[in-house]
Amino acid sequence: MKKINWPVKTELPIQWGDMDAFSHVNNVIYIRWFETARIELFIDLWGGRGVNLQEILDGDGVGPILANFNINYHLPLLYPDIVHINTRISKVGNSSFGVSHQLFSKNNGNKLIASADSVVVMYNYQKGEKFLLSDDQLKKLKGYM
Repeated sequence: MKKINWPVKTELPIQWGDMDAFSHVNNVIYIRWFETARIELFIDLWGGRGVNLQEILDGDGVGPILANFNINYHLPLLYPDIVHINTRISKVGNSSFGVSHQLFSKNNGNKLIASADSVVVMYNYQKGEKFLLSDDQLKKLKGYM
């Protein structure tokens, strides 16, 4: 069985304000956590470039845009706790790549709390069209699989 590589690991505390009227973490908060983990992946990939539109426009105009996001909730979370998110690239296409996440929490040990998958398209913001990835870019992205 092949071991899955999770090259980006993110740790975040649950805040009291993350709770909802049902006394568990609100579903929208998970989306924010996964967004933070995805941005940490981008920073790891591009050294911070690609997370600020002005920097993208001042450069070659090419940066990521989220095209799709899906999440599965497995167990509820409660305050106080600390979440751990594993992030990796799951697939690479000609102008897009998939990002997968697994979320665990300190209080729940090794139980999977939530999982998510998204599709990120490389987009040329100056031309208003998707951008085809070069061989070097494809190779770099595949290193995060």
